[in-house]
Amino acid sequence: MVRKGVEVVLTALYVAVLAAVLGGIGAAVRHSGPVLDVEPAFARRVAEGLRVLWSVGDENAKRTERLLDELSPPPVPTPPTPRANTRA
Repeated sequence: MVRKGVEVVLTALYVAVLAAVLGGIGAAVRHSGPVLDVEPAFARRVAEGLRVLWSVGDENAKRTERLLDELSPPPVPTPPTPRANTRA
């Protein structure tokens, strides 16, 4: 079993690494649109990184939907079946 202090340290390291990665993405990639109104500058880069990842995920979802629509055949209408005479 992991001690409580180790869990806290691991969680803090995870959050710090995630913020550093998002900040790096936000600094490296320029997203079209208005500049985010976030201070300080590092928080702005982290928010920009989140926005870039969100837009990449959105475009990937749209692409996947288009591919699935191309692969799925349209539904084939079934002709109506004549009703049998059930009276004897």
